[in-house]
Formats: sequence, structure tokens, C-alpha cells
Amino acid sequence: MDTLDLNPDKYRLVRALRPFSYSVALVTCGLGVVLAYQQGNGNELRALLVILAGVLLQAACNLANDHADIVLWRKQPGELSRQVVRQIKINFLLAGVFSFVACLMGLWLVNEVGWQLLMLGIFGVIGGYFYTGEPVNYKQRGWGVPAVFLFTGVLMVSGAYYAVGGVWSNEVVWISIPVSLLASALILSNEIRDYLDDIGHNIRTLTVRIGLIKAKCLYAVLLLAGFPLSVMLYYLGELENPLYLLIALPFAIAPLKLLSNQSGDAEMVRLPPLTGRFFIIFGLGFILSILL
Repeated sequence: MDTLDLNPDKYRLVRALRPFSYSVALVTCGLGVVLAYQQGNGNELRALLVILAGVLLQAACNLANDHADIVLWRKQPGELSRQVVRQIKINFLLAGVFSFVACLMGLWLVNEVGWQLLMLGIFGVIGGYFYTGEPVNYKQRGWGVPAVFLFTGVLMVSGAYYAVGGVWSNEVVWISIPVSLLASALILSNEIRDYLDDIGHNIRTLTVRIGLIKAKCLYAVLLLAGFPLSVMLYYLGELENPLYLLIALPFAIAPLKLLSNQSGDAEMVRLPPLTGRFFIIFGLGFILSILL
């Protein structure tokens, strides 16, 4: 078994927050808010709280996920300095603070909308925790990509719509699918980047289980699937003008080109930020396609 080698820079607060990933919360919550307003159910304060709570929960998940590395370190040979352990614990504590504040916002929204929103929120928080939390640990079981599709994609969009508009809509679930697939592509980009490390540390992500080549093919499908699905939604009358999505197409080139790069694993560190950039541009185009 390989020796555990954890880079201390990975756990610095700024890097551990993973700012590129906030595109997910901004796009998914933003889409739910826009759809609520489009249906005439908008509310400014609820919309603001939904987006803030979404970003806080995204930050909390990012900070909390690294806490699992302490358990990994205890199981495998290697050295993890006290300073790094302390930083991971501080990040984990901060994740708890972010989650607490987001939950307070959520409780206010529940009081405004109804107890059904509380059930939806509990389901989402538990689902997010078990991404790396035991005893489920989606990441270790290879369920990370579909779990993100459901919890960070479909549930975030539909939940934001419900929290702002006060009504549930099955139609919104279908509209959320293109951006939900991109949320899965973003988490898959992390797995592709960490492929060799995950093999060495016996972390059985989906990418490790199916192999790097198949994972790259799946990533390309997830990245591009939003375009034909959006055209389908247009013909179903859900989008006004899918041509706005063309602004995102050039930004798909860089991550796809990087996949074919043979220069080694070091280059893959650029894949998640490039995917996050594409995600937010596609998301903006998708929202414009609904509004204009």
C-alpha cells in the first residue's frame, strides 16, 4: 500500500473552500429562483436567503469533506503534522458554523412556506453529509456522481423554486436536468484529477471503479448533454430561446482538450476550475434561454 502523502496546502482555508465549486450553488439556486419569478411566485427576501443558504451549504460541504482525510491518515502509514490536523479541524468547525447559519435561514423559510420544506431540507442535508460521511460515504462506494446529480442538482433547483414560490412543481424537476448533469460533471472532474491518489489510498470512487478512460468519456457526455437536452426542452415549450446557450460552447473546448492531454496527472488540476467556469456560463445561458 502506498504511503499517505497529504499536501498541507490542500487544507488552507482559501483552497479548502474551493471557490470554483460555488458555480453549482449559484446556478442551481439561481435557476430555481428565476423559475419561481417566471411563474409569478417570486419573493425578494426568500430569494436572497435561498441563494445565501445554498452558497453556505456548498462551502460547508467543501470544508467538511476534508475531515475524512484524518480517518484515512489513521488507517494508513504516513505523517500528518499537528498543524495540518488543526487546520482540518478548524475547517470542519467552520463548516458547522456555515451549516448552522444556513439552517437558521432554512427554518425561517420553513415558517414562511410550510413544514414540507423542512422535510426536503433534512433530506438534502443528510444526503450532502453522506457524500463522505460514514456509514454511507457515497464517494467511497462510487455513488458520488449520481448523488451529486440528485442532491446538488435536481434537489437544489426544485428546493429553491419551492422555497421562493411556496409551491412544488414536477415541471421544474425536468427543467433542472441539464444543469444537474453539469453538477455531476464537476464532481467527476475532481475524481479524474485525483485518480492516481485515490488508487494509492484505496478510495473507490466511480472513476477508480470504471477506469480513467471510461470516466473521461462519461465526463465528456455529461459536459455536452445539456445542449441537446435544452433543445428538447425548447420543443416542449420550457425554454424561450436555446440559442443563448451558444455563448457557453467555446468554453467546453478547454476542459475537453485537457482530457486528451498526455502530459500527465499534474495538468488535471486545471480540470475542476475549467469545468466550474463552463458550468456558470452555461447556467447563465440556460437562465437567459428561459427568460428571453
